[in-house]
Amino acid sequence: MNKLVDLLKRTAVSIALPLLMFLIMLWATRAKGISYYGTWPMWRALIVEAAAMITTAFGIGIQFKSGRFDFSGGGIMLVASIIAGRVAAANDNNIMIFLVLSLVVSIVLSMLVAMVYIYGRLPIVIATIGMALIYESLTTLLYSGGGINLVANMTLKKMSTYPTVLVPLVLAILLYGFYSKFTVVGAQSVLLANNQQSSVNIGINEKKNILITYFYSGVLYGFATMIYASLGIHQAAFTSLVTVGALFSNILPVFIGLMLVAYCGDTIGIILGSLTLVLMSYGLNAIFSAEMGSAISTIITGLFIFGINVVSAKGRLFVNRIREGLFQKVA
Repeated sequence: MNKLVDLLKRTAVSIALPLLMFLIMLWATRAKGISYYGTWPMWRALIVEAAAMITTAFGIGIQFKSGRFDFSGGGIMLVASIIAGRVAAANDNNIMIFLVLSLVVSIVLSMLVAMVYIYGRLPIVIATIGMALIYESLTTLLYSGGGINLVANMTLKKMSTYPTVLVPLVLAILLYGFYSKFTVVGAQSVLLANNQQSSVNIGINEKKNILITYFYSGVLYGFATMIYASLGIHQAAFTSLVTVGALFSNILPVFIGLMLVAYCGDTIGIILGSLTLVLMSYGLNAIFSAEMGSAISTIITGLFIFGINVVSAKGRLFVNRIREGLFQKVA
């Protein structure tokens, strides 16, 4: 009986945030005379948006839970999108080439970040921002800085349409869950995040942990790229660190996932956090103009992050971890 009560309690806490957001937005849209919020077409659109956010958040989260604040993911996904999309399009829109290159390029670029971090012995923030700048510069050289536009390419766009989008989404969920629950490096990541030097002193091979973790994040960014590449027109990064802002618009689900870890685990927590955000974004865009809705969504997201980091006790713990992680070096 106690186990059942505990399960119900953990379930209620876990789903409270997305359920509350749905009810608020449902009431707000109905009050404005908007009837399509909550319908199946809306949910189909939300699945695609949520899939893009979840896969990207997993790529961020797998480093964040290890105490590393990595800024290079956006650059990795942009370069992978351009190379995979361009090469696949030049080969009769071969979707297998697109999928394979999305994974391979993301893994290679992610491993390069790991090598620079390990052997450069730089603080993680310096190493990853430096690599983000390099990858952004690379996008201005690839195909003469033409970027990639797969919006009208219905063959390659399949990976960002329902139901095909479920394939990279489910694979990303399984991979992140496997890493967190069934790998040694996943267990070690918690120790490294809490106390890097002590973890090294008790025998954890940090360099090996970094290499394996970056391999996993590369695969996750590869799954994210499959969806991200065709969701919009992706221009070359002619403005420095533009990919960092795009990447960290997906960081809030990571915070939510880590806050819910005691109730449902961070894998499900990140999924629920992403669902909460897309429910809010869709509702605000329905009530207001697209520009105004996005602006309000950004403001609310910023306030939410502020509340998590400053008000709550766990939020303060996250701030301390980030502050330490920003200047973490390989021991």
